[in-house]
Amino acid sequence: MKSDLRKNPQRSMGRYWLAMSDASAFTLVRSAIAIAHTLRRDMADQARIVPILSAPEIAVQLLTAAEAAWGKGKGTHLMAQLASLRGHDCVCRARAWMVLRDAVTSLPMVLWPPEKLAARRELLDDLERQVNAARAETAPLPSKLEIREQQWRDSVTGRGPHSAHPGESTWKN
Repeated sequence: MKSDLRKNPQRSMGRYWLAMSDASAFTLVRSAIAIAHTLRRDMADQARIVPILSAPEIAVQLLTAAEAAWGKGKGTHLMAQLASLRGHDCVCRARAWMVLRDAVTSLPMVLWPPEKLAARRELLDDLERQVNAARAETAPLPSKLEIREQQWRDSVTGRGPHSAHPGESTWKN
């Protein structure tokens, strides 16, 4: 092939372009598998949800989402392919959505066709909405000021941590 390039470079360029294209596709697939492996690990570690698919199967789902230019409303479909969120609390669901959003964000941009880059943004927005919806279900933790105020109210009303509840007598028989 080397001598052929020297003799007739125009004829051999097609083979070189094809080889470079194959190497690029191979690199993209390997990147998708690495991202899928990270997604699977983080889903189990952070969200305590074990995906039903293996890393290569998750990579196929991610590549399909990019190639088909999944956009608005497809976030729930993508999550349903990866794991079931039923029976998990809102904190686990929020973390699972964040892990999926981070995985889609880390996919190479060249996976999306140039004319469909808006679909990528719509998919990320949809995943962000799912994160926010799951977070909205969580009860906010009281601030230090709110805790102190509640302690003062309890001390004024006489309902400290060791006081009786309303209707109970503090007198011992």
